[in-house]
Amino acid sequence: MSELIKAYYQEHKAVFDEKFNRVLEGFNADAIHKMRTSTKRLRALFQLIQVLSGNKFKAKKQLKKVRGLFKYVGRIREIQIEQMLVWSYEEKLDSNYSDYVEYLLKRENREIVVFQKFLSTQKKKDILLDDEKIINSIESLNQVKLVKRAEKYLARQIARLSEIITQRPNNKRIHEVRTTLKQLYYLHDILTGILGRTKILSVTKTRLREIEQYLGNWHDLVNSPKYMNAWFRTKGVDRSEKYLAMKKQIQQDSNSMRMEITRNIYPEFRLHNS
Repeated sequence: MSELIKAYYQEHKAVFDEKFNRVLEGFNADAIHKMRTSTKRLRALFQLIQVLSGNKFKAKKQLKKVRGLFKYVGRIREIQIEQMLVWSYEEKLDSNYSDYVEYLLKRENREIVVFQKFLSTQKKKDILLDDEKIINSIESLNQVKLVKRAEKYLARQIARLSEIITQRPNNKRIHEVRTTLKQLYYLHDILTGILGRTKILSVTKTRLREIEQYLGNWHDLVNSPKYMNAWFRTKGVDRSEKYLAMKKQIQQDSNSMRMEITRNIYPEFRLHNS
């Protein structure tokens, strides 16, 4: 099973390296998205390896090198997501929001400058992961204890999910559910391989992906007002009815999706954990 874990690490580390170089070339939106996704996959993997190694492997220590990258690129990515959201509402509401898009582009450029300054203070060796050390840690995993420790990891994740979805829902808790589901989706093939199962939750891998993406789309709507409100506070901006109408529609869509999540999606996992 160590080979499965090692192959996963090598695959997504290679994606990270490739997309990181593309980001540096031109801050391409797709490259930023895939670089962040590969970082999230590696973070989920490292947390699993920590459990599988009996805490000999320290996930936070390994992730320290990419934490700064993730933070700065995350700011750029959020603004790019808001731009794409606005374009979708232009079509949905048959309106034009070019003034707001221009504001977002300026914010994106400012964040790119901040990121470039951050990179200028870093040495390449302080950014990249230590492949040799990580692979050695994977190869040294105790194969006898692998199943038991994988069960322990999965039990913790399921318990966390169960705890959150039985509490009164709020935006923070729903986002935590999304984060946990995303991690389980990333690690699905490794966990099912170690445990000899076809599922790790009550839903298929495909359905797990659908739910995680739905929660992600909801979170994009929840995150939108912070950018629009900041724009509204800018001197001389257009606060006309069309912008207020878009803001109201985004809120309505967010509320509708939140209701779908708590009323219909959450029960899919309650059934598993009952």
